[in-house]
Amino acid sequence: MDGTEQNKAPVVVVPLGTVGNLIPRVVAAHIQGYLNVPVDVSKGVDLPEDAYIGDRRQYDAGLLLKFLRSLYVDYPCVLGVVSVDICLPIFTYVFGEAELGGRAAVVSTYRLDRDVHGGPVPLSLFYERLAKVTLHEIGHVFSLYHCNHLRCLMQFSSRLESLDEIPLVFCDRCRFLLQRIMKRAERDEK
Repeated sequence: MDGTEQNKAPVVVVPLGTVGNLIPRVVAAHIQGYLNVPVDVSKGVDLPEDAYIGDRRQYDAGLLLKFLRSLYVDYPCVLGVVSVDICLPIFTYVFGEAELGGRAAVVSTYRLDRDVHGGPVPLSLFYERLAKVTLHEIGHVFSLYHCNHLRCLMQFSSRLESLDEIPLVFCDRCRFLLQRIMKRAERDEK
């Protein structure tokens, strides 16, 4: 896939850097399973060097979004998956970042595979966390804001403890809004 092919999928998952083959496919399966939309997985792409912040040893999530926006322009949503630590100027780190109502989102596996003390977590918990962050960021791309409902994927989470408490579902309101937005987008494509 070179970004010029005609496609029917609204989302493309782009492995950035050394992510491996399995994780992007798992991310794509979560999106397909929860949102019932086709998802493509691209070949891997090198991380942009200009997004690296040397003194923080992290990548700037905003610059990664800008880079992702330039890729696969025929897709409404480009989701980058990285294994490196990402941040924003105002946050020490983030699990993911997205353009609200835009095209680009990025999720990082860097902090999802460990517990609050730095030890490993079961693979099932890692994949659950990855699914939550992925669907949360995709929700932002599809114009969903943070939600105050305690049992919603769109609830803001900046710590592993709070991420683990959030269920792997959208609340009724966010699910309704997401379905309405996706139906409108589907109609607009016809």
